[in-house]
Amino acid sequence: MSIHGPPQEANLRSCEQMIEAVLEGRGLDPRQSRIHSASGPAWGMTQGSAEIYIFLTAGGKGDNFIQVTSPVMRPSPEAMATPSLWRRLLELNATELTGAAFGLRDEQVVLTTDRSTQGLDRNEVEEMIRRVANYADHYDDALTEEFGGQRHADVKL
Repeated sequence: MSIHGPPQEANLRSCEQMIEAVLEGRGLDPRQSRIHSASGPAWGMTQGSAEIYIFLTAGGKGDNFIQVTSPVMRPSPEAMATPSLWRRLLELNATELTGAAFGLRDEQVVLTTDRSTQGLDRNEVEEMIRRVANYADHYDDALTEEFGGQRHADVKL
């Protein structure tokens, strides 16, 4: 990494090294945790039954972003068609979750947190990963029990 390169590129490389150091601190090999992503460096890991993905993305205006996300469950068709699941997820976002939120991506409930990498430090990376991993590992079972469907870990793709 050249310290004389564009600031956005230097920030991206610095954050990449920080994420890999955090993964090493969790006992993972960052090289084996790498996954393909067209948008930038990315890693995957598991905690309990949850799969967690970490993405670094270069923004269009010179900013970089980190996103930690986890697919939690695939709701049953019945749950998708009624407001009770969506209401519960919004309630959890407002009352139980801190620094992360439920959403829907590709017909799956996901947990996600993201932020600009400007001023990002290792403790924040560790906390983002820990938070999403803990929530996902808990709520994949709880939501599947409450609404039916399948935990992401049980979905056959």
